[in-house]
Amino acid sequence: MTFVPGGDADIVIPVVYTAMSANVTVRHRCRVCDSHRLYSFLDLGEMPPANAFLDKPSGQESFPLEAVVCEDCDHVQLRHTVDPELLFGEYHYFSSASAPMSEHFDAYADAVDDRYLDTDPFVVEIGSNDGVLLSQFPDRVGVLGVEPAANVAEAARERGVETLVEFFGSDVGARIRDNYGRADAILANNVVGHIDDLHGLMTGVDTLLASQGVFVVEVPYLVDTVANNQFDQIYHEHLSYFSVRSFQRLAEQFDMRVVDVERQSVHGGTIRVHIQRQAAGRSPTRMVRDLETLELALGLDGREAYDEFAHRVDRTRTGITKLFDRLKTGDVTIVGYGATAKGNVLLNYCDIGPETLAYILDTTPAKQGTYSPGMHVPVREPAVFYEDPPEYAVLLAWNYRDAILRNEAEREFRKAGGQFVLPIPAVDII
Repeated sequence: MTFVPGGDADIVIPVVYTAMSANVTVRHRCRVCDSHRLYSFLDLGEMPPANAFLDKPSGQESFPLEAVVCEDCDHVQLRHTVDPELLFGEYHYFSSASAPMSEHFDAYADAVDDRYLDTDPFVVEIGSNDGVLLSQFPDRVGVLGVEPAANVAEAARERGVETLVEFFGSDVGARIRDNYGRADAILANNVVGHIDDLHGLMTGVDTLLASQGVFVVEVPYLVDTVANNQFDQIYHEHLSYFSVRSFQRLAEQFDMRVVDVERQSVHGGTIRVHIQRQAAGRSPTRMVRDLETLELALGLDGREAYDEFAHRVDRTRTGITKLFDRLKTGDVTIVGYGATAKGNVLLNYCDIGPETLAYILDTTPAKQGTYSPGMHVPVREPAVFYEDPPEYAVLLAWNYRDAILRNEAEREFRKAGGQFVLPIPAVDII
């Protein structure tokens, strides 16, 4: 540590991080502005990574899950960083497995093409997963994916999307520029929050982006996370929880600016942020200013809003625990619906295991036949649910609530007397 004289008492300026073990470090400085003034407001305890499904029940290394807010730039982030190789080396999330996300990406590609792409354009996606977004662009658009999970990247290649198995950073950005040319659009969807070194990310973007190019990012929106009690969005892969203001603070350090923001309904509420070089000459839209004003009006520049969020999280756990204790007194079967990362956070935080849930159904083949991280609930294929319906299904994939409830099979489940338990934003039975 470094000590700086500060009058009656010395001010302690911590180092950037310290190691807790081979797989986790403790962050002491803000990922956006490098301030050491990090206020801890939410501790979800220790749990395994939310996508670390098991082939059989066994012990797993658990890591602290603590959220802090920077009191200088108001960026919300995790205190602890788990080794990304452990999180992403072998990944069980495939974007194309979700029908709503496939539809979302189809419209997304059209929007980027119509707004930004001209003759012989080149598009790079960071964290491109199985290539479902890049595959939506027309043939005239050159595309390249950058994806660290080898198994997921292979699925993208099978889809016909050229993909590098890499963690994106300044070196990778320079290599792509040298081998392919500058990018007219760089896309990053639900991945920027996964990156510990945000300045390394932005250096890579700065290196690769064309002078009039655009960096388009989709992330869960901090306003929705806090206002709608979405604490299960907080897990080890998600190191950052962005507001428009924290994005603006990050961009301006690289002579860029946020020029537009669009709110999206996917994943319970996200923002699509458009970032360009200041030299490109584009002024921010009114929506940028409006959302910055909203964030301040909601108190996201002070401790009180975050402390109240933490209190609501605690009350939610109490409500869920009491509900399941009462439901289990009857001769009923309860299952989970959707083996999602957010669902695994909920199960671990609320200590819900196979003594409560008979299984979790999921449509992703790679998850079927596995066990949920930490709580070891078996994951089964949907046919099990439809052939022998339970009395209750906990909607762990609550962010797809509307699409799920519209499904014919789920409508029949409810008509026959089955009920969904909704854990977020407040405990309910529907």
